[in-house]
Amino acid sequence: MKKISLYTCIAIATLVFTGCTDDSDVENKQTKITLFVEDFSDNIDNTTLDTPGWTNFAQIGTRRFTEQVYSDDGYAEFTSFGSGQALNVAWLISPAFNMDEQEGETLVFKSAHAFLTSPDNTLELMVSTDYDGNIANFNQSSWVTIPVKTPTPLNDFYEYVSSGEVDLSGFQGTLHFAFKAKGSGSNTNLDATFQIDNIRLFY
Repeated sequence: MKKISLYTCIAIATLVFTGCTDDSDVENKQTKITLFVEDFSDNIDNTTLDTPGWTNFAQIGTRRFTEQVYSDDGYAEFTSFGSGQALNVAWLISPAFNMDEQEGETLVFKSAHAFLTSPDNTLELMVSTDYDGNIANFNQSSWVTIPVKTPTPLNDFYEYVSSGEVDLSGFQGTLHFAFKAKGSGSNTNLDATFQIDNIRLFY
């Protein structure tokens, strides 16, 4: 946004009898239209996640995302702790979005960890424009990793970290985004817990 000069603000104030606002106030007044919100408010605690529209897929191993509730707050959770399997890779894939119907699409979410000690124990944001929504065809689709802020071992346990505004406006056609979690149930350095909540897609 172009900054409004002090002189312009004074002129406007003279005409409409209002004070000059700073840039942050102007930014906050911008209209942002929400395409999609997921806060997992309908979760049933400690069950396999089956939120409508989402695909919960164990790519390697048997662990999938679960529904959790704490202090009336629902969230998605993944952990490989106790699986006994050398490698667990799970995907939580969003519904489909038509990226040709609007511009400036932006994704935000928050995530947290517990017992994270290794950079090999990961939570990633992935995007595909050729996944057809049928998990049977997952291996025929291509996915790209989108750089995003997620928890590190320096964050406190269960401290939510904002993803920041993730720009998805460069994608066209039908888009799915996904959270890909990787860990191990046999390596105690790789059995962290990840939590995801307050997902919002807007433009």
